[in-house]
Amino acid sequence: MIYIVISIIGLLVIVALFTYSSKSKTKTEEPPVVAPPADCCGAHAICEKGLKKIDEKIEYFDDEELDQYKGIPSDCFDDQQIDQFREILYTIRPEELSDWFISLEKRGIELPDVLKQELN
Repeated sequence: MIYIVISIIGLLVIVALFTYSSKSKTKTEEPPVVAPPADCCGAHAICEKGLKKIDEKIEYFDDEELDQYKGIPSDCFDDQQIDQFREILYTIRPEELSDWFISLEKRGIELPDVLKQELN
């Protein structure tokens, strides 16, 4: 009987030591918390889009043929030209749309009025 009690106590001690040692091995230092800059508004997605407008690098979306429409007012496109814009507009992924609009703006290309109405 005494051997059983000593065996159980010994087993509990071994389990406790194993648990303690495994916790101390897996315990890693947590990365320090980095506070955002004091001038950060918290709206990172908006700020980043503003930064994309400031950046001079132009991002193309396989739409180099639209460069020929630079400087043309948005109400002066014919049906064939509008179809070129439409084809690109409807093949771009939704998450890339705002970046495409920024790209057009940087290149001096206006989106046809008809497509503006379709987007609303």
